[in-house]
Amino acid sequence: MKRKLIIFLCGLFLFFNFAFAEEDKSSTQNSNTQQELTKNWSGTNSGDYVIYRDYSWKKETWIGFLYYDKNTIGAFLYTDGGNTFVKILFSGEALDDEFVILGQNNISGKNNNSNYIYAVNYLMQILPKLYKWREAPKSESLVVKTSSKNIFEEQYGGECLVNFSSYIPLFYISSILNKEKKLVLKLEEMGLVKDSDEAFFSFSPIKIPKEKKSSFVLNKKAKKTIKDINGIKLNLDSQWKQDTQNTFFLNGISFLIVSPVDFTGVPNIKNNENAFIIKYLCSSGREAKVMLDQTDIIGTKDNFKIISSVYDVKTNSIKTSIKLIKKYEGLKYQIISLTVDHYLYEHNKDYFDNLF
Repeated sequence: MKRKLIIFLCGLFLFFNFAFAEEDKSSTQNSNTQQELTKNWSGTNSGDYVIYRDYSWKKETWIGFLYYDKNTIGAFLYTDGGNTFVKILFSGEALDDEFVILGQNNISGKNNNSNYIYAVNYLMQILPKLYKWREAPKSESLVVKTSSKNIFEEQYGGECLVNFSSYIPLFYISSILNKEKKLVLKLEEMGLVKDSDEAFFSFSPIKIPKEKKSSFVLNKKAKKTIKDINGIKLNLDSQWKQDTQNTFFLNGISFLIVSPVDFTGVPNIKNNENAFIIKYLCSSGREAKVMLDQTDIIGTKDNFKIISSVYDVKTNSIKTSIKLIKKYEGLKYQIISLTVDHYLYEHNKDYFDNLF
């Protein structure tokens, strides 16, 4: 049980370290390529993807976009419970604020159904529009850079407001609201495809499982113990068992880890540190899906928390993930990560919120 928990709970850190390595390797690329990437697809690396819930359709619909390189974008449209599922590889060229589609490879096969053809045409139209709307946020907020702008889009009912966040790859778009302030497009998932695009193109909506009551009951009178890990004080008690110098378990259902991270040497990170960190700590993988519509980012620029609900694919259960990111000197950080059964957290918030 403990081994399975370690694998699941360390997943985002392993993923994060992989992404870190990929960023570092990218520094060896041709400088002209880097300049073009910065100009046209800033904040995006090969393998990054975003998935949006599209409320402009009558039936539940999702659209996704996967960045291969500056000339190749994968896309899908999933609607009507999967009865219409279009998967396309687009080739094109990014020219300033335009992405011109030059070709397409319909990898979901030929289909003469009118709904399928409409979905294909919709993807062909919406991809250039999303690229045209994209805007790198410059306004400083407490933690990340954000911005918004007005657009006109008939598909969404006319006048709309597009909201941007600096940590979102491809388009920076977090949501689009119509003139009635209702959502017409909302980011639900982002991630990094590491080995194969199969996980991206085999999308299916998350079906939230019925929550099960935790069999574990916290002993709130347990003997208190304070642990100091690299200057981080943890308010634990005798129920927590230390596994390594910086990892702790609570009855095999909760896990806490303190990890020092040094971003020195990562290209293009200066002035974008928080966007870089949040992008990867909020990214989904094959076994864990971070539910961005149930994610909050609170705190200040140098000391903030990411609180998320995470869907564990293998166990078909929901976990609560809390990460505290503390900046020290330069590009050195401490990341404290707590993952706990969602039911247990919801019924003992005060206890878990005060562990660090």
